[in-house]
Amino acid sequence: MRVKPISGFPEHLPADCLAEQELIRQIRTQYELYGFSPLETCAVERMDVLLSKGDMGRQIYGLTRAAEDDSSTDMGLHFDLTVPLARYVVQNAGQLVFPFRRYQIQKVWRGERAQKGRFKEFYQCDIDIVGRQSLDPIYEAEVPAIIDSVFSALKLPQHIIHVSDRRIWDDFAATFDIAADRLPALLGILDKTHKVGVEKVREELSQLGFGEQPVTVAMNLIACHDIASASAVLSEAGVPTTSLELLSETIENANRFGCPASAIRPDFSIARGLDYYTGTVYETFIDGYLKWGSVCSGGRYDNLTEIFGGQKFPGVGISIGLSRLFSLLKQEDLIQSEASSPAVVLVTMLDKNNYFDQYLNLARELRGAGIPTEVYFGKKGLGDQISVADKRGIPFALIAGETEFANQQFKLKDLAKSEECTGSLAELISQLQTHAATNRARFVLSGK
Repeated sequence: MRVKPISGFPEHLPADCLAEQELIRQIRTQYELYGFSPLETCAVERMDVLLSKGDMGRQIYGLTRAAEDDSSTDMGLHFDLTVPLARYVVQNAGQLVFPFRRYQIQKVWRGERAQKGRFKEFYQCDIDIVGRQSLDPIYEAEVPAIIDSVFSALKLPQHIIHVSDRRIWDDFAATFDIAADRLPALLGILDKTHKVGVEKVREELSQLGFGEQPVTVAMNLIACHDIASASAVLSEAGVPTTSLELLSETIENANRFGCPASAIRPDFSIARGLDYYTGTVYETFIDGYLKWGSVCSGGRYDNLTEIFGGQKFPGVGISIGLSRLFSLLKQEDLIQSEASSPAVVLVTMLDKNNYFDQYLNLARELRGAGIPTEVYFGKKGLGDQISVADKRGIPFALIAGETEFANQQFKLKDLAKSEECTGSLAELISQLQTHAATNRARFVLSGK
């Protein structure tokens, strides 16, 4: 039997697991600061629900039972969290309060080719704001502020939120009589600008038979990096600027929400070619690491739930590909895991035979104070016990023997500084609580 890992399904050693979970905790904290409620949907959806998003069949993992002869299936693993959200909202509309604000941090599965930074199983960290029948555009302006808060909390290098509006391209298509069924192809090519470059985009548009004038206007538009120049390009071509004005208003309101002007800019090359986006779209890039592509994407959608019939539930949301982001941070040495244990202190045992219960009581008191604690139960001496703590990244060791128990004055060794202090358990607990609060995961984001 082979024990080799399956390509595209990552597994981490404990230190990286702790670091990844800390990233998730920080993202969750920011989502909750903006009033989003947690949601977890089942990993399995009916196949017709999964296929409602479009041509995703090749990326969906279908479910079969090993004991069944019939390999056909009507169920599969979800490949994103947006389609399950749409199904959930329609199913529970009578019990939800709208606008419904939810965050969802779960694994998803896609049958993509595994490569560096691309996985078949990975975490997504999503938020969505869903309205009933309508959703005020002000929520589209709140989203960049949330993105900014998340990436500021993660202390990554400078992030830039690129925004556009799908309706600008709808107006463009109407002006140049581009059929609705051809627009997704155009948007899909534009969406590759950051990856393949402007000239390659121009070449692909021409090869698809788009006329010289619309191609020229499209290329001039994606070269614009501010509202004024984009307005000039559209006006000269006879394309209405109403949607551009809406984008300008969204950016201004995002600034009012607290997203700094330096962190948001218009970018007309991002079109998010998926059909369900109908308004503002977002792509987030890390300055100096454009080769990563977008690390947080999303947009406004008005029609996602229409496949289920009934009421209209427009929404706006974003998704962070957490597993991919973590992998990229590791590749660039922007994150270094320092601990393979969540424990803040190791209770050493100098005299297990006579004080075993007292050592357990120390650990119980520490845990009761909210301090993650491990107890050493082996037979090695103090030096080796300290070495165990150091190898696991446990920053402190509590040392107690006959004298310490008699005086109720215990030693606390800071392994990083090779310093010891002595105090009552209450005094040491206070010191450890301060450390635990400020060094929760003990991993480093270098921010280089």
